[in-house]
Amino acid sequence: MSFYSRMKATVDRMLKGKGQTLTLTRQSSGTYDPATGLAAVTTSTQTGTGAIFDYGNKNIDGTLIKQGDKNLLLSAFKTDGTDLTAPILNDTVTDVNGIIYTIVEPLKTIAPAGIAIMYDCNLRA
Repeated sequence: MSFYSRMKATVDRMLKGKGQTLTLTRQSSGTYDPATGLAAVTTSTQTGTGAIFDYGNKNIDGTLIKQGDKNLLLSAFKTDGTDLTAPILNDTVTDVNGIIYTIVEPLKTIAPAGIAIMYDCNLRA
């Protein structure tokens, strides 16, 4: 196990200890059907672990980070121990209280040496 693999496991363990289970949902358009004029929508979900924080006033610029936005630190592992598919803009995150947030800019992958260990996400309700 490399240094960064151990770091990834440590981050996951810390977020499991202090964070919460979250459901990530992604909707994507399928193939367009000319007969119906619609494209099928595919929904996929994965369960991960993360910690959600309020932003400090100094971080709120009113453009990228707005009042009410939340900061999510998300493990790069699913709750079953397999790798989490990296979140993308407009994915939704549902917390343990059932609050649904949308991932908006800025979205960062923390990946020293190219190994994703954590995702730093901006959430908007």
